[in-house]
Amino acid sequence: MNKKYLYIIIAVLFVIILCLMTYKTTKSVVFKENKDDIIYDFGVLDKNKTKLYAHTFKYVNKKYDTLKVYGVKDGCDCTESNVKAKLYFKNDTITIKTKYNPNKYKDSGLTIKQIFLITNRNISKFDSILPLALKGNVQ
Repeated sequence: MNKKYLYIIIAVLFVIILCLMTYKTTKSVVFKENKDDIIYDFGVLDKNKTKLYAHTFKYVNKKYDTLKVYGVKDGCDCTESNVKAKLYFKNDTITIKTKYNPNKYKDSGLTIKQIFLITNRNISKFDSILPLALKGNVQ
């Protein structure tokens, strides 16, 4: 009877090792092969000169035959972002328009604001959420 338990334990360990060896982790983000495209640097922002600063992010769906975009979520009330919530096919470009208002909370100094693109597929190391960032030195 002891041999029976030994064979069962060996079989279970074999299955566990096999599962661990074939486990596939999330693929890294494909964003025009350049990480600089997910962070936009405005440089020096003069909040007295311009009230709103705008930038458009572009994400090309190179990974999936279809990619459903649900929308974007702003990390702060001082940013305003929009994207067409729809189904995008392979090689379609997803355009995320963003606006940043440095006067809303009287930002000053180095500022980084995040925007999150929400989809139905793994597009970054954060699963189905692609973090984007606006950066600038507010004066």
